[in-house]
Amino acid sequence: MTTPPATSTVDRRAIIDRFGVAVPATDPDGELEQLLLDDLIELQAREALIEARRARTINQLREIVERRVAGRHRSAAGVDSADAPPRQTDARGNTTWNPAFTARRELATELATLLRESERTAETRIAHAELLGAQLHETADALERAVITPRHAQLIADRACDLPPEARAEFERLAVAAAERMGVAPFARRVRRLRELLHPEPLEKRATTAADGRWVAVEPASDAMAYLTAYLPAVDAVAIHDRVTTIARDLAGDGETRTAAQRRADVFTALLVAGEVPGADANVCGGGEARTVDGATVPGSTQDALPLGRGIRARVSITVPALTLLGRVGADVPTDRRPAHLEGYGPIDDETAARWAARAPSFRRILTDPHTGAVLSVGRERYTVPADLAAALRVRDDTCRFPGCVRAASSCELDHTVDWAHGGHTAADNLAHLCRAHHRLKHRTSWGVKHLGAGRLEWTSPRHRIHITEPFGGDDPPRTRHGDERTAPPAPTPQRDDGSPPKRVRRTFGSTTPLPDDAPF
Repeated sequence: MTTPPATSTVDRRAIIDRFGVAVPATDPDGELEQLLLDDLIELQAREALIEARRARTINQLREIVERRVAGRHRSAAGVDSADAPPRQTDARGNTTWNPAFTARRELATELATLLRESERTAETRIAHAELLGAQLHETADALERAVITPRHAQLIADRACDLPPEARAEFERLAVAAAERMGVAPFARRVRRLRELLHPEPLEKRATTAADGRWVAVEPASDAMAYLTAYLPAVDAVAIHDRVTTIARDLAGDGETRTAAQRRADVFTALLVAGEVPGADANVCGGGEARTVDGATVPGSTQDALPLGRGIRARVSITVPALTLLGRVGADVPTDRRPAHLEGYGPIDDETAARWAARAPSFRRILTDPHTGAVLSVGRERYTVPADLAAALRVRDDTCRFPGCVRAASSCELDHTVDWAHGGHTAADNLAHLCRAHHRLKHRTSWGVKHLGAGRLEWTSPRHRIHITEPFGGDDPPRTRHGDERTAPPAPTPQRDDGSPPKRVRRTFGSTTPLPDDAPF
């Protein structure tokens, strides 16, 4: 019997050096602070090693169970047909409980009861372990060396399972390289973007298929609250959020006591329940008697309350490369051109981008390099950032540029890295978007930042550790193109007649045969 491999040892010095060598502290508390931070780094590395061993163990269990179940099925097939177990079939007569499927269900239920977790979690563990053991070798190695965290590895496996096997190698190479330098939140956005760019099936076709599965559902929560969740096309979801945010911002005023989040929730409720939001076109919250609409208290006005919400259009920012629009009218353009980008989301299909571009009331011209996407010629010698420069920087940054922050650039502030009062210029290489919290952090703490060129920022923590943030999309791979993208849309997915939302799409691994109607679990 082969004993399980022992957990790898941690090279403490190598792990700590990856995060920047701290400047030696001169006071005892400073030295202790450094040691405690180093301990946290080492503990995180040990978590990665434990997760790598867990994946190996589960994959070994999967192989053993599959061999045992396959042998059992072969034995059953060799007996008299009258004594053979009945074959489970779906509505189309296809066999579902084949050896591989049966083995996965058997192992998933075993793990779920043993580890006291849900069967869905157990099935995900099995699928990730198989991917790491069979295909994602670079990810498994990075996890073993503790240069990525378990969450990074999980995100890579999640997105890889949505790609055909032939596209996974390039995806993994780029994803692991990004995971080694990014925090989890920005990496989640990056790995989703990589999956969209490298998927061989046209995005237009995938978007049409996914839109057929749209739904709205209510999930109960504690304290007489609930979550209202909608699964919608990205452009529609962003437009809805922007319209709600715009109206909520107009309700702010001297007499307003609700937070921005509370105002957005109240506006969302009022629009859907009553069809409009009470308020005033001017002096929205300037005094007067408060009013209650559908349970939402809206401050009154000295004037007659006028409804807000009517006539307000959502603002949707889509960056559409000129080559994309030219390609829609039959021009000969490169097939690996950069995709259209929806601010706050990521890549969208050319069909949707072209449709929204045709409806746009105006365009803003931003010169970019057609190959790298780098913004060109944006410098201005004045304190106030010109509108065209601000728009160019919003495209470049996409989010707050503090390490790990993914707040949209449209809700952030442009900060002079070197203050204007200290000789800083209003130029692309001295400006970056920071959310309000991190803008204040930069000015009120010992965090430091400097531009390295090409939009890259180097942040130095109070304990002198270095963190690099990259501009958005600068290292994107070319989009994968196979065949004619203008394919006929697939047939609509049948919807339920009782008005309830369809079940969420569940990822499948290995055999994609559906469960029988009388599944014994």
